[in-house]
Amino acid sequence: MADAVKGLMDRITNDDPETRGQQLWVMFALAMFLVATLNWYAYVREPEVIEIRQLLEYKNEVVKVEGTLISWVEDPYASGDDRVDAIIDDGTGVVESRWYRPGEMPPIGTTVTVMGDVIEYDGRIWIQSLGAGAMEWTSADLPEVERLAIADVAQNPAAYDGKVISLTGFIGEAIAPDSTFTSAYLGDHPNYGNSEHQMHLIIRSAIGDWIEASSKIEVTGTLNYQTRDLRWSLQVQGPEILVDRNHLISPPQLDWNAEATWSYQSGQTVTMTGTLANGSEIWRLYGPSGTSICLLPSDADRARDEATSVHNTVETVEGRLLWSESENGWCIDANEGGSPTLINPETPIRLLAMLSADPVGMVADPEATYTLSAYVKYAVEPGVENEEAYFVDAAAYTPGWTTVAVSVPGPRTAWLETGQNIIANVSVSWDDEDMRIRLVVHDYTLGTVPSSRTLLWDDGATQWSYARDQNVLLNGKAIETDGQWHLVREGSNDSVVLNLQSQAIGVDEYHLDQSMTWSGRLRQVQSDDGMSLVYTLDQADVLDSDGDGLGDTLEDQIGTSSTSEDSNDDGVSDREEHVNNQS
Repeated sequence: MADAVKGLMDRITNDDPETRGQQLWVMFALAMFLVATLNWYAYVREPEVIEIRQLLEYKNEVVKVEGTLISWVEDPYASGDDRVDAIIDDGTGVVESRWYRPGEMPPIGTTVTVMGDVIEYDGRIWIQSLGAGAMEWTSADLPEVERLAIADVAQNPAAYDGKVISLTGFIGEAIAPDSTFTSAYLGDHPNYGNSEHQMHLIIRSAIGDWIEASSKIEVTGTLNYQTRDLRWSLQVQGPEILVDRNHLISPPQLDWNAEATWSYQSGQTVTMTGTLANGSEIWRLYGPSGTSICLLPSDADRARDEATSVHNTVETVEGRLLWSESENGWCIDANEGGSPTLINPETPIRLLAMLSADPVGMVADPEATYTLSAYVKYAVEPGVENEEAYFVDAAAYTPGWTTVAVSVPGPRTAWLETGQNIIANVSVSWDDEDMRIRLVVHDYTLGTVPSSRTLLWDDGATQWSYARDQNVLLNGKAIETDGQWHLVREGSNDSVVLNLQSQAIGVDEYHLDQSMTWSGRLRQVQSDDGMSLVYTLDQADVLDSDGDGLGDTLEDQIGTSSTSEDSNDDGVSDREEHVNNQS
């Protein structure tokens, strides 16, 4: 065999002119064979798994790295590329994988194996991958996710450093569908200002749909400390954010007199009431002082205008608040969703907004009546004729809520409770004495009574004043002094006067001398000497949710249910069983 090869090489390398052409063809075929062999070897050779810190030694080679997926962004430059940029950390370093024509992405925190070419350009190094098989993982590689409350993280964030956690809360701002990098906050209350804790979020990759401000969402990601900003942040991926669609969001009403604050609602769906002026492309909405905002109507709005002109009519519009460079100002874009966005101003909840949009027009027709859906701002006592009250457009305080003075007919037999919904037939009048618009209520229907407000002794008298005349809950022990019952805070001299309801169970032998949760109406009255104001709890008794004659606190102590009169369904009430056991 060796002689045959030697003979072939001698013939290829000799200088005989007669065989020179044949020699060239043989050399060409041999070169092609060698190239094919090398390509085949490169194709079937399993790439070497290396550490990220070694990548610079493997420039222009195909390698594999194993590590934890800590972040990824789809189409990072929003240019339409079918590409994902993923960040991999193996403990020795961090590398970016530019994955073209990618497959499905695993959750953050998954251990993955990435294969691709090592590219170094202008001092930067990354792995360039192609096709769905370039990133691999198994079910055993998926991370363990710990579900927590934001308050849990706030108590000891360092305990979750680098871990994959899941949080549920309310997003503080609107997130655009095509945003590939967003900084936002997740709060534990829909109203951003009322949140006790806020978790900073870094959202990577486009979500694909709008997320409204104050939406209830669930996010899963890795918690890390940001040394540059000196704060903890949760790194999450936009497509993995879960939105609770059962949580209803009320679009904020823009205030004509607070144009400087409109930027706070940028990107949000908002409502606004004013006089509409339609145009060819862009319509405008005018406020009472002549201020205007541009409106981009939907096709449904234009169809409605063609059927019945809306020009120079008072309308409440709804749309997304965006900055228009062509108009050099704010615009309400009504082209989101398929439903009409110009709302009939005669619907109940829009009357308060109409008062701010066209107060002169409303007062000009005092004989007109409107059906108003609103909420009671302060509790109104029954038995008083033509009592002054205030209606607002939200059950609890929200920035920018509208307050209107009203006259309520009487006498009444029931309280108008703070935060209670009321449907009322009203007319609009002008109050010369107070120089303001006033609603005159002709008749009304009340909604469900709101839940009692829990008071804390540590809140103090100033905070308690905000709950005046409301139904409240307060924990304490009932003590009788000189024929008057008081609710006393254990271990202190703090107390309020108890005006018991008839047949109160809170002072019987089974509840007395125990610290219990009491319910009643908090009133503020003059002291006996007339020199100060003191708090009393009227119609007071221990809280008994199921009405079985045992207070909720006592039922918690003895192990019976506070939501069932007969906890064990034996036909004997919890009260009767407790009395028999104590006999």
